[in-house]
Amino acid sequence: MIDKAFERYLLEQKETFLTPADNLAVLIDTHNVDHAILLLSQITYSRVPVITADKEFVGTISLTDILAYQMQQYIPDEVFLRTDIVAIVEKNRATVGLDFTVTEVLHKLVDESFLPVVDEKHRFQGIITRKSILKAINALLHNFTSEYDIVAK
Repeated sequence: MIDKAFERYLLEQKETFLTPADNLAVLIDTHNVDHAILLLSQITYSRVPVITADKEFVGTISLTDILAYQMQQYIPDEVFLRTDIVAIVEKNRATVGLDFTVTEVLHKLVDESFLPVVDEKHRFQGIITRKSILKAINALLHNFTSEYDIVAK
């Protein structure tokens, strides 16, 4: 368990490591493969969130997922490019709720490059990236004693 003072300090910095949904490139589950390939090839992220038109989180998708699906299904290119991505989306991704703890985030980010944040209705709210939480922890380690005194027991 993370010490309460560290947890409180990091959660007070939440805006530095939680990227809101409005600031992210996302795909809608009814977008076709052609659209997904275009988006994924134009951004620096290897995997992006997929949501419904109502902003419910569905999963994530990457170029690797798309290519693997096409090779497994043997679908001709002209048909495949028009296929909705919902069949390809990786749906078993770790998420956190809005009431996440730092411990939960750190445990889940060991195996993920980012964590989708969802509300109680599973609507997509944003992401926490491994890089952003590491930056927040780095700031904590450098700045903690400017706000807190550490006293030996």
